[in-house]
Formats: sequence, structure tokens, C-alpha cells
Amino acid sequence: MFVLESVWRPAAPAARVWSVLADSRFTWPDWWPGLTADSTRPVVGPDGLAAPGAWARLRVRSPLGYALRFRLDLTQAAAPSDGEPGRARLDVSGDLAGLAQVTVSGVSTGSTSERSTSESSTGGSSTEVLLVWQVSPVPAWFRATSRLAPGPLAWAHTRVMRTGERGLAARLRE
Repeated sequence: MFVLESVWRPAAPAARVWSVLADSRFTWPDWWPGLTADSTRPVVGPDGLAAPGAWARLRVRSPLGYALRFRLDLTQAAAPSDGEPGRARLDVSGDLAGLAQVTVSGVSTGSTSERSTSESSTGGSSTEVLLVWQVSPVPAWFRATSRLAPGPLAWAHTRVMRTGERGLAARLRE
């Protein structure tokens, strides 16, 4: 099993970041290069965002030349509120099996004189997004590769996630 963690730090309030990540129309492929949604089932909660029961069947292109196909099923979701982080849990199936967890926390960025221009435009708030994947490869070729060459696979995951982080930052600037 792989445990892969990524931390994103977009310069936007946690509620805004959550609204993009939890968009019930599943717009991630619009801003995340290399990610394609083959099919989705939106489930909309009372807040207008994705709710448990929603799922997306995805395809992601690796910088190593292969593509992974997997499905994310949203099983738990709680938006950030009153200083509490937002949390989502997703079951993962397909070429990967396991779970993914997303935590979205507001972070104070210090005094006004210490803020960057982009942080100042967000009212001095930024967000930390913690993405944790606890997954095992399913296809035989992928299991064998993960045993023989885990380093390149971890590198590819990091590259894919950085592409997502940059895409999210661009979306939040729109």
C-alpha cells in the first residue's frame, strides 16, 4: 500500500477553496491538466456542493506515459466552518484501491506588512489543503512496478499533484 501525502497552500479563504473542490458539477478536469472525468454522478447537498453518494470515474495521465483509471466515491463531507477544517473522505476503486482524504484548513498569514499581494487580496487568509491517498495498485503490471521502482511512481504522483495545485491556484484567481 502507498500512503501519499500532498500539501497545497492556495492564497484564498478556506470556504472559497472548498467550494471549488466540492463543486457538485465536478469541475476538476477544467482546471487540472491531465485529468479527465469519464463519467460522474453528482449528488448535491443542501449547501449546493457535492454530498455523499456523488462519484466520478477519472482517468489521469502520468508523466511516465501511462494512464490510471479509477473511481472516487464521496462517502463523507463536511465544509469548513467556525474555524474547523473541512473534511472529505473518498473511496477509491479501479486501477487503485483504498481511500483518499482531503482536509481544508484556514491559515492566518500574519500581519498586513508581511503579506504578499495575492494574500492581501484575499483578506490575509490562505488555506492549507492536505490530500492523503492510502491506495494499493490493482493491475498486475502496476503492482510489479510499484515493488521494483517505487521511486519513479512517487515522483510521478508528486508531479501530477503539483499540476493540480497550480491549476487550483489559477482557478481561484479567476
